[in-house]
Amino acid sequence: MSRAILISDPDTKVLVRLLTSVGIAATPLSEGDFASSARNLTDGDFVVIRQHSDGTGATYAATVADSTDAAVIFLARTLPASTAATLALHGVFAVDERAFCAAPVVLLAQVRAIHRSCLSLRKENARLKNKVNETKAVSRAKCLLMEKRNMTEQSAHRFIEKTAMDNRLSRRAVADNIIRNYEKHDSPDDISA
Repeated sequence: MSRAILISDPDTKVLVRLLTSVGIAATPLSEGDFASSARNLTDGDFVVIRQHSDGTGATYAATVADSTDAAVIFLARTLPASTAATLALHGVFAVDERAFCAAPVVLLAQVRAIHRSCLSLRKENARLKNKVNETKAVSRAKCLLMEKRNMTEQSAHRFIEKTAMDNRLSRRAVADNIIRNYEKHDSPDDISA
């Protein structure tokens, strides 16, 4: 069962009942109480923010979306196109409250599908960034070994690979150690990986 944190005006009974009817355990919270609960959310969870009776709340929804990986849904009573566009840039799903109440199962399924795709892309992006940073570190370490120890590129590469295998470390850890040692000591004899 998915969970939702519901941030709304004091009257949340209707929305709690609606979310419960579609298999989502809803916990009503105030904006102040949300900060401590946000770290307990997982990828499959929702934060549902209901627009305040005075029409505000969109900025808060954007802030919440920037601070959590949960799907953030902003239930709007009135929503100018410019506000909807701004919320979309933050990854907030802005939905007319009446439309949400009329077809919550369909809307939540769509939000969940889109959100999973976004999370998948974020994870792939993080993995690729990590790989690029590893490649940069290994290349920098090889250059230092070639410069300071007069190694060929092949022997520097072999040195990093063998050191990683022998010490059960990642190539990145070995490269970082080589870079740190040469930057700290700036002496070809002080290298230890």
